[in-house]
Amino acid sequence: MKKALEACMPTTIHHWCIWHIMKKIPSKLNEYKGHADIEQEMSQVVWNSHSKDSFDRNWNYFLLNFGLVDNKWLSDLYEDRHIWVPIYLDHHFWAGMKSTQRSESMDSFFNKFITRNSSLIQFVKQYDNYLGSREQAERESDLSFKMCTLIKSLGKSKRN
Repeated sequence: MKKALEACMPTTIHHWCIWHIMKKIPSKLNEYKGHADIEQEMSQVVWNSHSKDSFDRNWNYFLLNFGLVDNKWLSDLYEDRHIWVPIYLDHHFWAGMKSTQRSESMDSFFNKFITRNSSLIQFVKQYDNYLGSREQAERESDLSFKMCTLIKSLGKSKRN
């Protein structure tokens, strides 16, 4: 997939989803004692490192502390850290998106409209209702902003 993305969209910056990586920890590391502690500590290292140097130090300490220095999966993840670790991605513009946001929000979004027994017609109707309510909320927000702007401009004109 990486080569296809690079060929088709050479200027696009692709990064991996941390949610998917973290979800794999139990299956990739379940042979190690205390894999729940491993998962928690790895999460701490990934999310709470405030510089690339601190991430590298924390990662190495994490590997040594849990006896994971020779783990191939973790070694490969470390080699690709520039496409999934937040501190390595901080110099790119992501429009406020985080790497877990898409999977979390898509699941949450579709769970509002479909169940195991939903028909396509039910889904389309629910989805249409949702779009209508979003449109209404946007109109109300626009109106509120315009009113606030008008009130501020009236206040300024009274002072002058």
